[in-house]
Amino acid sequence: MRMISMEEYDRKTMQLAEPIIDYRKRVLLAGGSTIHPKYMEKLREIGIRSLIIEDAKSVGITLDEMIDMPTWIDAIATVERAYEQVRRGKEIVLSELQQSVKKLINEVSQRKAIILIPTSSIDQKLSEYAHAVNVTLISLQIGRRLNLNQLQLNSLGLGCLLHDIGKVLTTEDSQHPDKGFQYLKANRELSLLVSHIAYQHHEAFDGSGFPRGLKGNDILEFAQICSVANDYENMVSESGIQPHEAIERIMALVEKKYSHHVVLSFTNGIISYPPGTHIRLNNGLFGIVTRIESHLHRPIIKVEGISDEVDLSEQSTLFIEKVYNDIISDQ
Repeated sequence: MRMISMEEYDRKTMQLAEPIIDYRKRVLLAGGSTIHPKYMEKLREIGIRSLIIEDAKSVGITLDEMIDMPTWIDAIATVERAYEQVRRGKEIVLSELQQSVKKLINEVSQRKAIILIPTSSIDQKLSEYAHAVNVTLISLQIGRRLNLNQLQLNSLGLGCLLHDIGKVLTTEDSQHPDKGFQYLKANRELSLLVSHIAYQHHEAFDGSGFPRGLKGNDILEFAQICSVANDYENMVSESGIQPHEAIERIMALVEKKYSHHVVLSFTNGIISYPPGTHIRLNNGLFGIVTRIESHLHRPIIKVEGISDEVDLSEQSTLFIEKVYNDIISDQ
């Protein structure tokens, strides 16, 4: 099993490992299916840009660090309902969101790290809700690394699921943190901490953020966590940046946009090279990442032309020099 872009799909050699879902949460194509050429255009029309597939190259590769797909879809549906309640001027049904947070905490607790299902693998009408779920997953992973207790994780998860709720109330991007904060703080069932995650997730450690230009430790730790997770998720899902490069970009902004200790916890819980990633090593050999064991950033590699796998955590002179895709590898 591995993730690829739509452009890499080869009907002759690949089949879907996970279903493709439309905005009504209906299965368009089930796992095990191949995609007929006439359906490819339809998938592009609804914004599908990523696929999770099985092929000969990924035999034996599992994405155990990836969230359970039904749980992910259910959480997306819950966030969508919450957004719709706000659009209609109704109060959010918090019990549904709280139940989703508990399930997401459970998903994170079962894994040493999290691999996101990119929002580009689902109907674009659901992408903003999927984004909220993915931000929550990354934030909970950071929270675990920071040794947050269950109550703290619940608040962090709820705040992250609702961090962009202000976008329902305004089309001005610079106003959505304030609009979200004003809406959430009016709900007596929500803690002020949850509201402030929405309020502060675009603040920057050096004071260059918005809406208030807060600086340093004036920004709540939970909001800083959400900020890192939000930016990483956008890079990976929306911009199509490889995870290792997105991590490097986050690290480059330590003490500028993000606090050091939050970024350290982030890097200690995120995988640089997910299983199924095609790579070239610094010795010129090509291979594919098969699994993650002792080190999140130094995976096990199946190298072309070599029978035994290579564990980069045990090879100090070897490192991944480049990540590439099927299109490049076939040239």
